Amino acid sequence: MKQFKYPLAALAVAALASPSAPALAEQAVLFQPWAAGIKVSNGTVQIVHGEKTYNGRVGAKLRVNDIVITGENSSVGLVFLDNSTLTMGPDTEVELKRYNYDPTTYMGAFDVFVKKGTVSLQPGDLAESGPDNVSVTTPKAELKGNAKQLLISVGDAK
Repeated sequence: MKQFKYPLAALAVAALASPSAPALAEQAVLFQPWAAGIKVSNGTVQIVHGEKTYNGRVGAKLRVNDIVITGENSSVGLVFLDNSTLTMGPDTEVELKRYNYDPTTYMGAFDVFVKKGTVSLQPGDLAESGPDNVSVTTPKAELKGNAKQLLISVGDAK
């Protein structure tokens, strides 16, 4: 039996040669291990990923379902794969509910939940490709559309 020097590469070639290759290729484009990165971080910024909490340092990557929390007198700037930017002010909590992006077609979806605090969002390529591709939800409202910039302020839920 022939031994492959790079067994994962051989598996990828075999998968692409199969009849379901187009479906696999489509899934590979839509699957992204991360959705955004922290470009600017000031003060106390935390990323909650599942059961773990990490420091929100510059360069940290965010995934779907991550929650970003800023402390008092803190802020953070995020840049997404579609060039959307999201800036969070002090005492803000945001969850990345859904994010997928195909850089070839500019199609996908971007949904965030702003639990509390102040957020500024400048939608990128996803908003350009369709008004329903970007959604911002708060405890009392949902915003959709292709606005060039959104400023959202949510008080503490009581």
